[in-house]
Amino acid sequence: MARKAKKKSTAKVPTKSRKTKKAIAVKSAPKARKTAPKKAPRKATRRSAADVAKLRKAVLAGAKAGKTADAVAAELGISKAYVYALKNRA
Repeated sequence: MARKAKKKSTAKVPTKSRKTKKAIAVKSAPKARKTAPKKAPRKATRRSAADVAKLRKAVLAGAKAGKTADAVAAELGISKAYVYALKNRA
């Protein structure tokens, strides 16, 4: 006949092994990581067609000069993704 499984008590963790009488290493709970504070989202600015045309000219000139997208984006104050969007626009 099968024995019933005994419930394990979670009240106290033993600090010594019963067989070997050696101390058992007790792992402490991992510390909760602090998440970095989120930046406030920037409000998207709507640009006129003339502003977009100027930005596109500047992006194309920067690409022709061999500048990286990061450099062009920092210079114009726009995102790198927007630089690629302007550059690849037909």
